[in-house]
Amino acid sequence: MYRFFLLLSTLLVCTLCLYLDASWYAPALACVALGFLYPVWRRGGFYFPFLAAVMVWGCYAGYLHLFSEGRLGDRLAVTFGVPTGWVLVVITALFGGITAGLGGLFGASVRIALAGGKR
Repeated sequence: MYRFFLLLSTLLVCTLCLYLDASWYAPALACVALGFLYPVWRRGGFYFPFLAAVMVWGCYAGYLHLFSEGRLGDRLAVTFGVPTGWVLVVITALFGGITAGLGGLFGASVRIALAGGKR
């Protein structure tokens, strides 16, 4: 049950960070706190924030790509040497997911270390 709340909380935190124009690492800091608060294992502390952040960042980057009619993404795709702007949307989603997932993993690891190895 805690994993569901971790997933839902991460979805809300990532959405709030994007809405408030926070820094790119703000969801990771929030996931550190969420991973520390919810009693999940390290593996769940990574996968659920990763999944939530991939969904949020992917939807937002896809929205921005569609909103600009692909002009900005396609120009940046040429700069980075990838085929299309949609590849950049996927890369952005994966980067956001890895950042939030590592934050959740760190928070869960700190909680487990402070509890003396207990869940």
